[in-house]
Amino acid sequence: MEAFLKNKKAVAAALVVVVLVVLGGIFFFISSNQSKKSQMEDVLNNEEAIPTVDASVQISLKAKPNKKEVELSVKNMPSGTKSVEYELSYDAQGQGPQGAIGTVELKSRESFFSKTVTLGTCSSGTCVYHTVVGPVRLSLIFNGGYGQRIFEKEYDL
Repeated sequence: MEAFLKNKKAVAAALVVVVLVVLGGIFFFISSNQSKKSQMEDVLNNEEAIPTVDASVQISLKAKPNKKEVELSVKNMPSGTKSVEYELSYDAQGQGPQGAIGTVELKSRESFFSKTVTLGTCSSGTCVYHTVVGPVRLSLIFNGGYGQRIFEKEYDL
């Protein structure tokens, strides 16, 4: 009978230990998730949104007749603009997402530029053109003494 009581006490002690370990694990899991959420919120709150460019800026994106290139034109840029970064993104038939990026450096007091952008890739004088499927997304970032301004729009070519 004495052995039975010792086993009963050992089982009870083991159950108490298991319950404490499980409760400790649950507490640790919940507190670590709250910490991760807090860190993510801090990162999101520290990011600054880039303001949009003024509506007086005129931007056009038109396909050339061969559909292998587009003409990007920008008029009435904000005063003091030093450069414009551009990114075109689109889906190419049979190739998935594609794009083109670049920067246009401006001379002082320039308020207009026009740039031909190839829809494809060129290397060593040989170009492989993409067949664009769907809209082309244009993103522009204007850089100048005023900071940065952004423009985003989708165009059907």
